[in-house]
Amino acid sequence: MALRLVLAFAVSLWVGCSLCHKREAHTLPLSPGHPVASSQPRVRCQASRYPVAVDCSWTLPPTPPNSTRPTSFIATYRLGVAAHGESWPCLQPTPEATSCVIPDVQMFSMVPYVLNITAVHPSSVSSSFMPFVPEHIIKPDPPEGVHLSPLPGQRLWVQWEPPRTWPFPEIFSLKYRIRYKRHGAARFRQVGPIEATSFTVKAVRPQAKYCIQVAAQDLTDYGEWSAWSLPAAASMTLGK
Repeated sequence: MALRLVLAFAVSLWVGCSLCHKREAHTLPLSPGHPVASSQPRVRCQASRYPVAVDCSWTLPPTPPNSTRPTSFIATYRLGVAAHGESWPCLQPTPEATSCVIPDVQMFSMVPYVLNITAVHPSSVSSSFMPFVPEHIIKPDPPEGVHLSPLPGQRLWVQWEPPRTWPFPEIFSLKYRIRYKRHGAARFRQVGPIEATSFTVKAVRPQAKYCIQVAAQDLTDYGEWSAWSLPAAASMTLGK
C-alpha cells in the first residue's frame, strides 16, 4: 500500500499538465461530392474493473431515415499523445458494436492513454480522440448483497459485499458510504467513509422500517464514487 501511495502522488503531480489535451473530433468525406456528416462518436470510458481493464462506449447522433447501411467502428488506443505512437486494438465484440475493452491496464503510467474511435459511415468517416489516465476514471460498480438484520438495543446491522466486477478488493481496497432513512422520512442520513463491509445503525425507532444503500470508492481517492446500491429494506419491524 505504501508503494501505491508514493506512485499515486507522482501521478497526481504529472496529471495537472498531461490532460491539457482535450477531446478532438474530425470528419472526412469518403469521396468528393458526398456531404460531410457531423456525427463524431461521443466517447466515455470507465475503469470499474481496475486494473484488469478499462471499458469504453460511445454514441452517435440519430441515423438519417434514408440510411440503409449500418455504421461500423474501428477502435484503437495508444500510450502517449504523440500521433506516431504504436497503436493497439480496443477489443470489440463486432465491428458494429459501440463498446470496446482495453485489457491489462498499465498502472500509474507517466503518459496518458489516448483512445481513437473511427466511425465508418456510408458516405464519410469521422473520428474522436479521448485522452485519459486510468486512475482518474476509476468508478466501481455499486456494492452488492446489502443485507439488514435487527439487533437488540434498537440497532440495525448492515452488511454488504464489494462489487463482483472489482477484481482484487484485498489489494485495491475500497471505502464505503452508507445512507439510510426511516420509512416516511424526507431525507437520508449519511455516514462514512469506512473501510469495513458492515455497519451498525444505532438508535433506530421501534416498530419502524428502514431503507439503506451503500456506495464505494477506491480507498486512495482516485476516480469517483459508485452509484448507490440497490436499496435494502428491513423486512420485519424492530422490537424494543
